[in-house]
Amino acid sequence: MRLSPNTRYSIRVLFELRGLSKPVSAAYLAEKTGMPPRTVENIHAILRQAGITAGTVGAKGGITLLIPLKDISLGKLISLFDEGILFSVCSGDKANGCPNQTECDIRNVWKAVSQDVQRQLDTISLDAILQQYPKGLHGIALKKFNPDNAIKIS
Repeated sequence: MRLSPNTRYSIRVLFELRGLSKPVSAAYLAEKTGMPPRTVENIHAILRQAGITAGTVGAKGGITLLIPLKDISLGKLISLFDEGILFSVCSGDKANGCPNQTECDIRNVWKAVSQDVQRQLDTISLDAILQQYPKGLHGIALKKFNPDNAIKIS
């Protein structure tokens, strides 16, 4: 399973916003994350609609985090940017025109697996993810990741 670039980028933006006491510009976040400013703006638009970030206009305006990372799940971001977990193209709410969708037992299996994984990802907070990495000068020092300390999904 792969996450879309926007899901991964949204996590980076939220990690940068954590703990900031004042709003920051999209240009600031773009510089910190290495993303184009337009990408940061697009991600912020989706996060703002979900009530995760807010934006203010003006000289002291910018983007702020509204919710602590402990209250934002990986599953929530996957739902926002990837439309949830789907292990097959027909396991979502639509069967993509499959003529066998009403009697296909395999579709139901993939749908159940997708829902189970989504529920598990809904229990993993961004704060829990961040706590697995020692903080570097400008964010996360991923090189020091220890797989023995990784979050376990049961």
